[in-house]
Amino acid sequence: MRDSRTGVVHFGGYYIEVFKSVMAALPYAVPYDFFHFEKPDGSCAGSYNDLIYQVFLQNYDAAIGYITITGNRSNYVDFTLPFAEGGVVRIVPITYEDDNGMWTFLKPTKKELWITSIAFFFATGLAVWILEHRTSSTFRGPPSHHLGMIFYFPFSTLVFAHRERIVSNLARLVVVVWMFVVLILNSTYTASLSSRLTVQRLRPAIADVKELIRKGHSVGCYQGSFVCDTLRGMGFKDSKIKRYRLPEDYKEALTYGSKSDSISTFFYVVPYSKLFLSKYCEKYTIVGPTYRTDGFAFVFSKGSPLVADVSRAVIKLTETDEMLDIQREWSTISDPTCNGPDTTVTSVSVSLQSFKGLFAITGAITSSCVLIFIASYVYKNRSSLQQILNSSVSGVYQQLFLHIEPFFYSIEWALPEVYKDWSLADSYLCHMHQTKDKKIKIK
Repeated sequence: MRDSRTGVVHFGGYYIEVFKSVMAALPYAVPYDFFHFEKPDGSCAGSYNDLIYQVFLQNYDAAIGYITITGNRSNYVDFTLPFAEGGVVRIVPITYEDDNGMWTFLKPTKKELWITSIAFFFATGLAVWILEHRTSSTFRGPPSHHLGMIFYFPFSTLVFAHRERIVSNLARLVVVVWMFVVLILNSTYTASLSSRLTVQRLRPAIADVKELIRKGHSVGCYQGSFVCDTLRGMGFKDSKIKRYRLPEDYKEALTYGSKSDSISTFFYVVPYSKLFLSKYCEKYTIVGPTYRTDGFAFVFSKGSPLVADVSRAVIKLTETDEMLDIQREWSTISDPTCNGPDTTVTSVSVSLQSFKGLFAITGAITSSCVLIFIASYVYKNRSSLQQILNSSVSGVYQQLFLHIEPFFYSIEWALPEVYKDWSLADSYLCHMHQTKDKKIKIK
């Protein structure tokens, strides 16, 4: 930096401090002087590629800065081992998603969780009906009423406490477990939906470079940087790659995204990206993956004997805390306090994976209760079942039908004789078919 009053040039910065520490770590003293790469009028003399070419011409003995190791550059100069991690990232303007669409209420949970929940609603309703329809008057009536209760009962637990009288202990157990499941599902859904409707979230940017290329988006890079060549290698047309020298230029191009000279994203090396975001972190952010490079290193002319010794000194500093101390010092200086966007608040649709254990428990308990009920029913009617098994093949289906039909239409405590003496079943069912919809009252 040149002092405007005295004209004296001051050299400072992260890579300057690293270079000084590396040279101090050499086993011998090496005198050196710093020179700005500039024209006589004080303006920049070119890009890093131009600076490297001057080292190749031996106009300079070495070059320091955020110079990235690339294959093309290594044809002209020698690089030391990297002193900092490299990489290219994408900077985009921050925009927030307005999630108030017509189908927003479906987004809190993923499709597979919706399907599984609805299936368990029906399964629970069917299980409660099987356990209750022979003992509770609420679950009796014409077939349409039976079907209605199967659908109505489990869904009614979502909005209010059920008013239907539950008689069977097995059904009570199923209902208690199901109410616990409904409580968790309802709480999770409400929290997720509230978050979507009340909390601003960063809108997902185009995360795939191929999509940027396919849609013909313009992108930006630093003028003279190797990043521009990298973008061409990715498949971007040269007409879609816009080059900028000053942060204010690409900041304006990113801000006004609807203009013809705007860009959708700016590709920048990691150190400069952090410096840019430290100043404008409330308006811009980094998205997508980091495209790794070989890192930043010092440049020497081909065949320089200093390359090996400087590389060993870099390794020595990297193994100690001195390099970390320099990084912390310059990170504190270059990164002012900036709150930035709240990227920690994200709305993620709840998946089935989070509730597999819950559904497994309620499924196991419900299935066990139904199996216990069926086993108990079979045990009570074991004598009649034995008669069916001993009958002829043609009689098996007839007797089986006569035995199953009372299961759906009879009241357990109102017709004890039918179940105690299976010989009365034929006459009872015959009478039931003759009377059809007439009510039967047996004292």
